[in-house]
Amino acid sequence: MPQVQSSSLQYLASISQLIAEGKQDLANELLDGFTPDNDIARLCAQSLRDRNTLHTPLYAATPDEADKQINVFDLVLKAVPPVQVLSGKGLQVMKELYCQGMESITHLNIGIGKGFFEAKLLEEMALQPEKLPSKIKIIGIDIDEESLYDTGVRLQQVIDQKIPATTTVEYIPICAFVEHIPAGVWDMVRNHGADVLGVVSAFTLHHIPTLAQRSEVMKKISDCDPLLFVLIEPDSDHFTENLPERLVNCWHNFGTIFKLIDRAGLQEHEARAIKYTFFGREIKDILGNDEAKRSEKHEPAQAWARRLTEAGFNLHPLVEDLEHSVLTLKYKDQLNVVTTEFEGTPIVALMMASRQV
Repeated sequence: MPQVQSSSLQYLASISQLIAEGKQDLANELLDGFTPDNDIARLCAQSLRDRNTLHTPLYAATPDEADKQINVFDLVLKAVPPVQVLSGKGLQVMKELYCQGMESITHLNIGIGKGFFEAKLLEEMALQPEKLPSKIKIIGIDIDEESLYDTGVRLQQVIDQKIPATTTVEYIPICAFVEHIPAGVWDMVRNHGADVLGVVSAFTLHHIPTLAQRSEVMKKISDCDPLLFVLIEPDSDHFTENLPERLVNCWHNFGTIFKLIDRAGLQEHEARAIKYTFFGREIKDILGNDEAKRSEKHEPAQAWARRLTEAGFNLHPLVEDLEHSVLTLKYKDQLNVVTTEFEGTPIVALMMASRQV
């Protein structure tokens, strides 16, 4: 069947409409005649071709340990500008919160992964030994036991090399989906016993399956009364059940990220790992999985900001402007949200909130 004369995005969007109408066989015929001309087109086309044949959840179904998404995240942190700049800002504000000469602090990371954030946080805090708390409690929530173990090893290395003996660091790993955490764990966080509680979650809460569960988790975080909650999430609508709309949003969001990766001057195997091992998995989930089984359900920044306020949080404006040579950083004043854009496409957003005005 001859390919229609249209852009790759228009062509794939029309195919996604056929799939939405239950015409998968016709869609597959059109996909068989499609020749992708770039990475985003290739990944989107393959995800549509494999629709409803994928294992779920993708991040838990990898047989090869070396091929796990989390193993590429350190490279993503270093090489993908919106992730790098907003993670860096989140680290800065958490460090400023904890280095105020307090006796004790509790730090909770929902989706701690391999603990890169916390290791860097401890290193930065150690640069001001006179302001280090004498007791630091780090609570890490993640669904991957091996990542939680790696976090403990990574933190201990920093503790041994950087943290003075006058400061005690306790690490508490919790292996669970955040929406299924027992009440006793939330009680432990709420009754942390430190001078201050800080919470961070980056690229994790969008995995929570339903809107009701997301609101419930946000309320539980709010009930712990953190002095600061730093939330970093993709700024795109991949929650919508409308497949053509989701295809367009996916194309723009990840296609824009791929443009930034191409500008980064990475080695070919690094760029491929970020595109195919890390973000490729998300694209497969967004476009290739049945609606009831998807886990990469990103939402626009405004939805997260609204959820924070409904849970009793107050959003804080950034005190200082962020700058970047490539990205545009846009501030949504009424919601106190900063989102990163490239060529007019929103990519990732950061919000800071607390229960105090």
